[in-house]
Amino acid sequence: MPSTTTTLATLLTNSSSTRVADDQNRPSRLPPITDSISTIHAFISKWDPHSSLSSRFLRATTHLHSYLLHLAASPARSSHSELMRTNSLLQSAMYCLDQELKNHLLSISDAHTLSDTISTVRSIVETMLSTGYGEECLTTYQSIRRSAVTSQLNQLGFDLYINRTRKLRKLKWEDLDHRIHSWIDASQKAVRSVFFHEQQLSEKIFGASPESVRDSVFASIISDIAGHFFAFPEYVCKRVKRSPERLFRLLDMYEILSDLMPDIESVFASEATSPIRTKIMSALTKLTVSIRTILLEFERAIQKDTKKPQTSTGGRVLPLTRYVMNFLLSLSDYEAPLRVILADMPQESDASSIQSYDSDDRYGSPVSVRISWLLLVLQRKLESKAEKYRDVALSYLFLVNNLYYMAKKVENSILKESLGDEWVAVHMTKVRRYMDGHVRSGWAHVSAALPVKEEEPVERVREFEMVFQKVLKEREGWVVVDPTLRNEVRLLVESMLVPAYRAWYQVYRGKMEVRCAPEDIQNRVLGLYEPSSAGSGSSSGSGSAKLLRRLGCYLPQRGDISIRLQIEGAKALPGEFSLRYPISYDPHQRHELSLRYQIDNLTSSKGVVI
Repeated sequence: MPSTTTTLATLLTNSSSTRVADDQNRPSRLPPITDSISTIHAFISKWDPHSSLSSRFLRATTHLHSYLLHLAASPARSSHSELMRTNSLLQSAMYCLDQELKNHLLSISDAHTLSDTISTVRSIVETMLSTGYGEECLTTYQSIRRSAVTSQLNQLGFDLYINRTRKLRKLKWEDLDHRIHSWIDASQKAVRSVFFHEQQLSEKIFGASPESVRDSVFASIISDIAGHFFAFPEYVCKRVKRSPERLFRLLDMYEILSDLMPDIESVFASEATSPIRTKIMSALTKLTVSIRTILLEFERAIQKDTKKPQTSTGGRVLPLTRYVMNFLLSLSDYEAPLRVILADMPQESDASSIQSYDSDDRYGSPVSVRISWLLLVLQRKLESKAEKYRDVALSYLFLVNNLYYMAKKVENSILKESLGDEWVAVHMTKVRRYMDGHVRSGWAHVSAALPVKEEEPVERVREFEMVFQKVLKEREGWVVVDPTLRNEVRLLVESMLVPAYRAWYQVYRGKMEVRCAPEDIQNRVLGLYEPSSAGSGSSSGSGSAKLLRRLGCYLPQRGDISIRLQIEGAKALPGEFSLRYPISYDPHQRHELSLRYQIDNLTSSKGVVI
């Protein structure tokens, strides 16, 4: 069975021979064969790799081939020895042309190389094809151009040899992650420069051949190389663990492939290169399946976290809440690819019933619905955790802190573009409701202990002091994380206790010993809910921590500061320190501008970092 190169060479030779026959049928005078033989002998005798190639030599070689065909067709009028001498001379001429072809091809970087060089290569190729040396010509062309394309990809930072599947099987994630970055960085130039220019080069050099033949030449050079290059995402999908943090590498690969599809369909438009398009579509399909799987695993991880929150944390924001919100914030950076990935993704029955809070169509997009659903899953998990607190007031405080963190994270980030203003408003209303619930359940009995004029003042005030002191001691570790919200809670408690106590105090302060002035009660209330460095972090052995560590995720620890590199004008959330630089926004560097870092073993004092 003939090889692909042989078959292609036959097509090229046939198409070229047809042109030669047409040329020979034209009424033109050829020089005597002796002149062509003399020209060829003179060139061969003086030839070296640095000699210039003349068009006269190329015409003489074509003439010699025609003479050889004439001798072979008229054996009665030609001797065997003359036939052999002519054939031997033609082979010597072809050897020189083959060497010339190699030398000129090695000097070509891409289709933008000097037109004189490309024109010379085209003349050599056409001469070799027309004289029956198509297979030798194509073998040389393929070998040199394949090496050139491979070298260009290596220069882009992606080595095809070391990134073959069998060499990646034992890589650690850190090393594989580096390879993924290299592939992403190389992809755009590979398609828009390397592969595109190679196609243009084939068009220019084999321009005299039929389009199908030109396409086949390009495919014979590029198919294996492009096949290995675009097989890389599929391998990553098989190799990567289903960890949330690794989702974004898959999204990066999906996004770059999606962005390049118009260029891919242009460069690989022919039937000969259809296997490459099939490989790319397969890679997109595998990436889609892996991304969906990780999102479902992420949802299940939230639902399966059953660890009871510790009372000692004082109702603070859980590491789980912080992690999920940061995950969703990063997820929202991939709005465009996720719209396609999530378009027909099966949903939970509850998720399908989620309705947009706003009439704008963008808030009902697959991305918005998925983010809304994951936020609802988190909210339900927080509510189930709140039920495990013995103290109802602390359970409300836990919900206040966590839901407020969620709402502010949405309000001050790109998530707001996906969810809308009304989502924020609805959840802020829930925060106020939980806050009122905390004040009522936590302080109503203290308010009920306030002395009234009709009762025995001494016993009543002592009872109030005892209840008040007990509550203060119990609430020492309770925290409202956000300063604004903290003041609001304090003012609610103050309005419940201080005015009534002041009215009683003004009547009885001269009639009996009163230990606490209204200002004392007020100051004690205003000192509540203040975060302290002691006990501000969650236990590293908590269920949420263990769960998320198993997923390969970083968990914020006590004293961590969330640092975001932001565009000028962006807002920092409470507990976050913004680094602002006068940088210009470049769409191609979006991910660099939205990087978020968690700095370990760093502490802050009242929000100031030194």
